[in-house]
Amino acid sequence: MILQLVIAVLITGSIRLSAQEQPSKKTPAAKSGKTAAAKTSKRRQRPADALRESRGKLKELVPFQAEIVETIVVRGKRFQATGKYMQGQDKKLRLEFQLEVGRTKGSLIQVCDGTTLFTQQKIGLIVLATKRNVPRILKEMKQLAAASGPRPQPGQFEADLGLGGLEALLGSLEQSMSFNRRREQSFQGRPFIIIEGTWNASFLQTLTDDDRPASDELPEYVPDRVRVYIDKTTQFPHRIVYLKKVPGRQVLKPMVSLEFRNVKVNVRLADTVFSFKPAPGVRVTDNTDDYLRQMRQSQSTAAGTEGGAPSRPGGSAPAGRPGSR
Repeated sequence: MILQLVIAVLITGSIRLSAQEQPSKKTPAAKSGKTAAAKTSKRRQRPADALRESRGKLKELVPFQAEIVETIVVRGKRFQATGKYMQGQDKKLRLEFQLEVGRTKGSLIQVCDGTTLFTQQKIGLIVLATKRNVPRILKEMKQLAAASGPRPQPGQFEADLGLGGLEALLGSLEQSMSFNRRREQSFQGRPFIIIEGTWNASFLQTLTDDDRPASDELPEYVPDRVRVYIDKTTQFPHRIVYLKKVPGRQVLKPMVSLEFRNVKVNVRLADTVFSFKPAPGVRVTDNTDDYLRQMRQSQSTAAGTEGGAPSRPGGSAPAGRPGSR
C-alpha cells in the first residue's frame, strides 16, 4: 500500500492546465533602452518577479532535458524516485520515474505528443496505461475559467509535469501562492535566487469545512510553504521544495521536493522521444471523460465552498488528494 500511495503522489492526476493557457500580458514598448533600464533598476525586485521571469525564460530554453529526482515523505517515511525529463515545443514532453520500496519496484512514464497525454504506471507486475485528449481538456478548462475563474484545488500541490510541463507548474505556483521572501545564495560556486511563499486566499477558499482542522493549521496533506531555487544566470528553476510545519514547533520540514540535475537547454530532441509504446499486452484506456467529469466536480465543489454551501455529501476526500486515488 505504501508503494501505491507514493506512485499516486507521483502521478498527480489533477493537472494544472489553466496556468498554461492563460494569455500573457503584453509589456508596453519602452521609449528608450536607457529609460527602461532606469525604471527596472529603481523598482524593487519582488519575490514573485523572479518566478515570473523564470517562467518566461523557459520558452527560450526549450527543447531541454534533465535528470529528475523527486523526494517524498509519506507517513514519516522518506522515498526517492529518479528518472529523466524532456520538454519540447508545443506541449511535447516525456517524464520517466523509477521507484523501489522494499522488494517492490514501481515506475511511471508520461508522454505527451502535443495532442494526447499517455500515462503508464507499473507496480510490481501490474501495469496500467491511460490516455487523455489534450485539446478537449484545454477547451474545457478555458470554458470553466471564463465562467468562474481558474481555481487551484487542495491536493494538487505536487509537481505535475505530465501536461503543460515545467512552465505550467511555475504558472500554477504563481497563481495559487503569495511569495514574500527572497534571498540569494551560492551553491558550488553558482549563484541562486531563492524565493518562498504561502498559499494565497484563492487557494485557501477551496478548502472545505471537512478539510479545515479546529486550529489554524492546514490539513496534513497540504504543505504550508513552497521554496523555489532559481539559477541566477540561466533563470532555470532547478529545485522546488514543498514544506510542512512540524506540529507544536516553529520548524519547517520538506514534504515533497523536485530537483532537476544536469540540465541541458536548447538541445535537439528527436520526434520519437515524444512517442509512446505501451508495454506488451497492455491495453491503453481513454479516461478523458472521467478526467473532465472530475474536473467539473472539483470546480463546482470550489464554487459551493465559496458560497458557504456544503461541498460534498458525506465528507468524502477532495479530488486529487494524495492517497485518495
